[in-house]
Amino acid sequence: MMNRLKRYCMSTDAPKLWEWFLFGLLLLIPFVSYFYGDTGSILNYEVNYMGSIVEDGWRSFYEYSKYKVENGGANGYGNYATYDYPMYVVLGIWGIPLWIFLGSKGLDVNNYFLARIYGKSILLVALAVSTWLIYSICRELKISQRNAKWGAFLFCSSILTFIAVGINGQTDILGIVFILLGLRAYIKKKRIRFILFFMVAFTFKQYALFLFVPLLLLVEKKVWKIGISTAAVMALHTISDMAFGLNSPAIIEKKNFELDIFNRLLANRFPLVNATVPVVGVLLLAVCVYCYLHKEIDNEEEFYRLSVFVPALSMVALFISFESSSYWYLHLAPYLAILMVYNTGELKRSMMFEMAALLCLTLGNYGSRPWAYEIYGCSDMILEKIFGNYDLVQTPFMLTDFCQKVPITKYAGALYAVFVVFLCALIWLNRPSKMRNDENAPIRAYSAVRLFLNAAVVYIPLALFVYNVLFL
Repeated sequence: MMNRLKRYCMSTDAPKLWEWFLFGLLLLIPFVSYFYGDTGSILNYEVNYMGSIVEDGWRSFYEYSKYKVENGGANGYGNYATYDYPMYVVLGIWGIPLWIFLGSKGLDVNNYFLARIYGKSILLVALAVSTWLIYSICRELKISQRNAKWGAFLFCSSILTFIAVGINGQTDILGIVFILLGLRAYIKKKRIRFILFFMVAFTFKQYALFLFVPLLLLVEKKVWKIGISTAAVMALHTISDMAFGLNSPAIIEKKNFELDIFNRLLANRFPLVNATVPVVGVLLLAVCVYCYLHKEIDNEEEFYRLSVFVPALSMVALFISFESSSYWYLHLAPYLAILMVYNTGELKRSMMFEMAALLCLTLGNYGSRPWAYEIYGCSDMILEKIFGNYDLVQTPFMLTDFCQKVPITKYAGALYAVFVVFLCALIWLNRPSKMRNDENAPIRAYSAVRLFLNAAVVYIPLALFVYNVLFL
């Protein structure tokens, strides 16, 4: 038995079908067991898209959504439409069946379990597409087919994917599809496609710009071309707002939301010269300067190394420097996965640092922002249908109580410190000059440990829900 286990762990084969199935099962359980509040707003957007077209025309979408929120039509999931219109087009097309069978009849989609699962399932489609794109990018980078498949698997099984898709059910994975399309075009040296895909990605989440500019600066040194390309990426965002009227009440709400996010991005500051400066500004500007000053890339291998390293460096610089929402961290996952399978010479240490950093991040988030994972998110989902009604528990033992008792809350700051230092160590280990390939690296053994540890931490809120309904 032990010899068979050892042979399995040391196998250099690509992920097997049953391993993909196991991952899918581990992700599907939280997916059908948890419904985060913002996911309810996403379902409303899916229905409001067709509702606005039928009632007042497509240009009424933002005002229509605002009216629904302010007049009780959002059933408690009351978020204004605050992103650019292209994202709502994608959500709206997916939501056409919800509108036909429920929304057009005045029924609330969030009251139906199957409607919730269908509405969320667009995230699974985007995850599947992103997974294929990770594999495709790895192949473009001349990574072996076996390791390219492991890169896709490491992305899927990241705890950031479990949280963003399985628990929080947010739309970041939709934008990642277009970012990865842009990155693949960049690696293939298709400049126009690179710009166009990032133009779309920018309308989903503006973090795309923090990837686009450093990558552009690596290969383009003429300032006027840099300016034109950057303006082109931002053009669709500007046009989208202008199409709905910059002074309309709903667009003003959207702009206020964008300003709040911008201010949040700049909130962490340290003293410098005669003032305080935002940490994110210093770090991302340093990345841009590094890319701009880098000598002209004269061989394919160096280009590939930098195409792997710079996206990871940019996202690490971003996400160690400000207070991010739990699901935004998903933007780290693709580039860390690609980095680990590109530089398999450092696979063991890289995976150790990546796993420890992201586990500490997740536990720290449990302690400092438990509302994003609290057990009431399991209400009206599959666990409640199987085990019983959480509302009948008189004195529930919440995730907040668990984090105080363990105590995670007390040491959340220390957990974040580990996250920052270990991510920086990961970047240092994988700097371009030290990248090397080891085709015999036993990825399977490390991946299995990582998968089960990630799932164990993600399942804590679900386990607490079951504990409450069965024992309290």
